[in-house]
Amino acid sequence: MTTNQLVLSSVSLAASIALAAAASVANAGGTAAAPAPAKSRICLVLPRAQLGQGSSGEDVGEPVRQTLLSYLNGPTVDLISLAARIPVQVDAEAQQAACEYILYTSVVQKKGGGGFGKLLAAAAPIASVAGMMVPGVGGMTGNYGAIMAGQAVASAASAAAAQNAQQEAMEAITGASEKNIKKGDQITLEYQLMKAGVVEPFATKSSSVKASEKGEDLLSPLIEQTAIEVMGAIRNLTAAE
Repeated sequence: MTTNQLVLSSVSLAASIALAAAASVANAGGTAAAPAPAKSRICLVLPRAQLGQGSSGEDVGEPVRQTLLSYLNGPTVDLISLAARIPVQVDAEAQQAACEYILYTSVVQKKGGGGFGKLLAAAAPIASVAGMMVPGVGGMTGNYGAIMAGQAVASAASAAAAQNAQQEAMEAITGASEKNIKKGDQITLEYQLMKAGVVEPFATKSSSVKASEKGEDLLSPLIEQTAIEVMGAIRNLTAAE
């Protein structure tokens, strides 16, 4: 089965589940659901990457961001990928998206053998799938149950496409590491977490790991560690306020 077939299959399954859930709500007579907990909204700037000769920062940045999204994802956050690159435009876009926090990251590989970025390019999100229309959803009008069902289908399709992109990114990082990381290579991941409208970051850290053997995946653990620290910093800031 091809990648596109797998994505479409995931979308179809997610859409079916969403339709069933929406129908259940409608049949329950519109019983009010418990209020959802407040979420923190985090904007992620495209990571900067320097991964050795022959690599492209643009190729690597999106897979790194997708992997970071997969670790940050959960019921307590809304996550938004920003298109803007320079700070003034990032701030403007984040304001439009009503983001509370802005996350900047960068990745540097020392003593790299090259080619790392080209392999990761295969993990770029499938925009045509993520943004496709689900048949029967566009322009839907009618009773509340039908409208809610349509919205659930659209949301499920988008979530399925995003999950697929994140899975591809994680697999590409692992595969690229196996083929390109040599013993003694070093990966550094740095992040700065900003509160919207505030000039100075309230959390920042640079972490480095050196490969003890050929093919070691250094980047995935660093991304996971960053996600844990970012969520901890937001929790601490919220508690202090």
